[in-house]
Amino acid sequence: MQGATGPAGATGATGPTGPAGVTGPTGITGPTGIAGPTGITGATGSTGATGPAGIAASVVVGTTDTGEPGTAAIVTNSGTAENVVLNFVIPRGATGATGSTGAAGADGATGPAGAVGVTGATGPTGVTGPTGTADLNSYGGLYNTTPQTLNLTIGGTTQLPLPSTMPLKNVSYTPANSITVGTTGVYEINYFSNVSAALGTTVTMSVRINGTAIPQASISRVLSVGLSSLYSGSIIIELTAGDVIDMALSALLAVGITLGSGVNTTLTVKQISA
Repeated sequence: MQGATGPAGATGATGPTGPAGVTGPTGITGPTGIAGPTGITGATGSTGATGPAGIAASVVVGTTDTGEPGTAAIVTNSGTAENVVLNFVIPRGATGATGSTGAAGADGATGPAGAVGVTGATGPTGVTGPTGTADLNSYGGLYNTTPQTLNLTIGGTTQLPLPSTMPLKNVSYTPANSITVGTTGVYEINYFSNVSAALGTTVTMSVRINGTAIPQASISRVLSVGLSSLYSGSIIIELTAGDVIDMALSALLAVGITLGSGVNTTLTVKQISA
């Protein structure tokens, strides 16, 4: 049986250090630690001495808008600067083709009406046009279609019967077998009668104004027995309002005058001016 351990003795002096052992392999790098706070900026150091001038290495090129040659300073391989002329021209580009016309814009709003211009000079008078148809102021007419015999006396006159009427204006058909004008003026009178005699003699037909024969409207003819004779004419004459126009026959001998069938007698008047 072993006895109890006695008390430790005093530590002896340290012996000399032994040789370093072989360095062991580097251990695996540990993870980067958290960055510490930025330290206080140190004081600015004194400026160092200026170094020697370096060799120029820049290139300067001069050109103009017209493309004239420029010069350039370049650095050679030896490190020295030389001036050389670079014969290059930057030509101006050709003018581009004109672009197509754009679409027309929308019509603008109509502007306000301009001021009325001054009245132009009056033009020359035009050629006078043809005369239009006049609206007669006065007209009328009578006619006869009844066959009959009129007995003329020596030295006497017999009024021709005119029982049928035509349209009228400003005239009247009274007294019977006559036309009474209503206005004063110049009139055209047209007359016609177709008669035959029972014996050969001179027979005169006249247009009358108020019972008096108008000389230029009186026709005398020698009639042959049984042969019709035509009396007709036209005159222009001045008439006064109230004048009565009719037709009458007269003969050198007493004789029977026959008015034939159809229209055998007509008398018309029309005013052609006032």
